[in-house]
Amino acid sequence: METEQDVRKLFPETVCIEVPKVYDFCFQAERRENVCFELPDRCSEGVSAECKITHVSCNEVMPRSNPDENGRANVVIAVQVTLDIKIKNAIGHVVGTLHDLSFGFTKTVLLCAPSTPFPTTVVCDVPNFACGPCLVLGHQVCCNFDLCIIIQSVAVVKLLVPSFGFCVPHLCESVSPVGPFVCPPELFPQPCRPQCD
Repeated sequence: METEQDVRKLFPETVCIEVPKVYDFCFQAERRENVCFELPDRCSEGVSAECKITHVSCNEVMPRSNPDENGRANVVIAVQVTLDIKIKNAIGHVVGTLHDLSFGFTKTVLLCAPSTPFPTTVVCDVPNFACGPCLVLGHQVCCNFDLCIIIQSVAVVKLLVPSFGFCVPHLCESVSPVGPFVCPPELFPQPCRPQCD
């Protein structure tokens, strides 16, 4: 592993930055079949149902297990799905809507999630989801759900990186102001000069 002195020989300037480091990053395609909800009244023959997911949340819910010697730990997440269901008659007209129905489940995944010297934070997201088909069965409507779950473990760390200077924006494609107005101004403080050894 290269030391700070080795890096300084290769690059004219190195800087210490504080950034979120991703320790693990995985996804799971989750299918939930025959999730059923009670109907207020028994439906007549020939009715159908359509569902629409309105919100999905995903969070770590339990203290994770102690990491093994490689820093991997069991992480439990809870997924909560909120949805609306439209009930249609035999000719396709909406005859009723069920609002803010919800169901949830938990999952356990194995992540690289070190706990020392600083614990990692587990971030969970569901960027894509779908529901249907739905089937009306007596006093119930049952639907299938597909969820794409992305889970990552993150910790804020300080990294030594080579620097080629600060980022400077390029000129936007529009009418530029006439001088002496300066745009953009100096955006960042100048770094300190290196001390002599």
